[in-house]
Amino acid sequence: MKKALVCSVCGYIHLKDTAPEKCPVCNASSKVFNLKDDALKTNEDIVTTGESHKKHLPVISINNVSENVQEIKVKVGELEHPMMPEHYITNIMFYADNEYVGGIALTHNLKPEGSISLNAKGKKISVIEHCNIHGDWITETTV
Repeated sequence: MKKALVCSVCGYIHLKDTAPEKCPVCNASSKVFNLKDDALKTNEDIVTTGESHKKHLPVISINNVSENVQEIKVKVGELEHPMMPEHYITNIMFYADNEYVGGIALTHNLKPEGSISLNAKGKKISVIEHCNIHGDWITETTV
């Protein structure tokens, strides 16, 4: 598991070592951030999570839109995650070089996937998804 700072108001996960002055999602002050040692599950946690990773780890694909713009496409899990009122993916968050660049809020009747477009060349892209039962999972890649 990977540690991270988590906003106690909205659940936003901050990937840098110090809390932001204000949460980029809910605008709460830095005082509401707590360091959690087990904030994020990674592909290294596969041994301890059984088959759960197949439905939770974000799968990232990158398409060049133009010379300076890449589309970062994500689907949650190599096997599609169920989307039922009692068990679903609530959101997907995108980061470039550990800086939050956007997110997608989901309801139980949507497919657990989405995309954003940005200049990602040479950057580390991190994608975090939140399952209302199994927590937060992260996948990272470099463009």
